[in-house]
Amino acid sequence: MTPSDREDDQGPGTDADGTIQAEYDWSSLSPSIAVIETVAIAANREPTALEPLHKTVDPDALNELLDSRRFHSTDGVTTVSFVFAGYDVTVQNNGMVVVQLAEPQRESE
Repeated sequence: MTPSDREDDQGPGTDADGTIQAEYDWSSLSPSIAVIETVAIAANREPTALEPLHKTVDPDALNELLDSRRFHSTDGVTTVSFVFAGYDVTVQNNGMVVVQLAEPQRESE
């Protein structure tokens, strides 16, 4: 399956600034897999070509944290953000995954 095939399957939308937003059903796909799939689409790469997610965040902990049956924030939405494979990733317990190219880190002068 090519990244463009996955884009059609998942139906993520791309904003003018290149931000990809996709909505998933956590009962059929885990948040960690959704992150990998969405970043692969953004990077136009196969998921297996990305660095392992576990080098950035514990996939099991991410899945547990975003299980809406277990954890709730005061506004009802739990949000986790991190940088993975050069992309800023935001995942919510409502199934939303937002991916955009990370800002380059500037060295201190």
